Amino acid sequence: MEHLHILIVHNRYQLAGGEDTVAENEENLLKRYGHHVYHYYRENSEILKMNVFQRALAGLNSFFSIKTYKEIRKMIADYQIEIVHVHNTVPLVSCSVYYAAKASKCAIVQSIHNLRMICPSGTMVRNNKICKECLRKGLYCAIKHKCYRGSRAQSAILAASIAFHRWIRTYKKVDAYLVTTKFNYELLNKVVPKEKIFLKPYYSDSQPRDRESKKREYYIFVSRLEYLKGIYIALEAFSHLPDQKLIVLGTGPEEDKARAYVEERKLSNIEFLGFKGKKEMLDLMYHAKALVFPTQWFEGFPMTIVESLAVGTPVIGSDIGNVGTIVRNHVNGLTFHYNSSRDLINKILFFEKNPEEARRMEEEAQNDFIKTHTPENVYERTTEIYNSIRK
Repeated sequence: MEHLHILIVHNRYQLAGGEDTVAENEENLLKRYGHHVYHYYRENSEILKMNVFQRALAGLNSFFSIKTYKEIRKMIADYQIEIVHVHNTVPLVSCSVYYAAKASKCAIVQSIHNLRMICPSGTMVRNNKICKECLRKGLYCAIKHKCYRGSRAQSAILAASIAFHRWIRTYKKVDAYLVTTKFNYELLNKVVPKEKIFLKPYYSDSQPRDRESKKREYYIFVSRLEYLKGIYIALEAFSHLPDQKLIVLGTGPEEDKARAYVEERKLSNIEFLGFKGKKEMLDLMYHAKALVFPTQWFEGFPMTIVESLAVGTPVIGSDIGNVGTIVRNHVNGLTFHYNSSRDLINKILFFEKNPEEARRMEEEAQNDFIKTHTPENVYERTTEIYNSIRK
């Protein structure tokens, strides 16, 4: 493929998260294959430096940012950009990026990392429960429940911005929406024509490992320690499995409470190891029998699962949302009813009673990674989509 001039656009979060990593990975992958890649980043930390008047103006800019529009048009002209690849637009970039790209006759790609086009909070979660009210009844529900940052005013601004851009058909300016799973495809299809939606997974540079050296001495939970990640479902399950060890990697707001849960019950089979760097995390994941991923919400596309597949460790995951799509039951792992510790126990016992099946799932997990999540495969899919939308 000829070398393209590509602009990556992303509104970075105040606390770095998965979307920031994916945007950077996208840029690095395209550069690796010789494309001319530039980026336009806005930082949410900019808001902290604003006075009251500027913050009010920033709220209006979430509808349309003149600053973003002008700066992107200038970058397109200066660097002869052909494709504008957008990640997050909220709140500082705004949909003005689409207008700038179209005015400059560029193709537009939008990666979908969250559910914000359907739910202003981007999570479809309220009070630690899955919520579909905005999908069924309308975006005003987000205002009623103060879904965005616990603020009715901020929720109103974001909901109004989404509704406004739907009404004036801004989202139709995008040439390709990239989603990671069929679950997200079906959700996005409710607000975007299906012919504009393309499936494209994430990649990892992790290398597949020889499964013959796996120790298989424990199960592993790798995630931020908070309610929605299902930490208590995991702890409850292993409290009834004294002969099975669970290693917990991660920190978070529920860490103290989770540790207290284990200490009060004197659960010697559960060990908290805190945060680990990627190399040590991969080593621990490699030697696990399975990754336990008991999420209580729809999730995005957890890179933890990609890394687990890479090292040949099957996943025992919730049967909802994207995780319920990524984990193929009895192929690359097992799914369980997401809020049932009893069902999770049953799936762990299946692993213990069926070692040959467990080994087959290890092989399938690694095959999934090799076929779908290597840099080469994801690059090929990316350029295939780029070529299909270029005028």
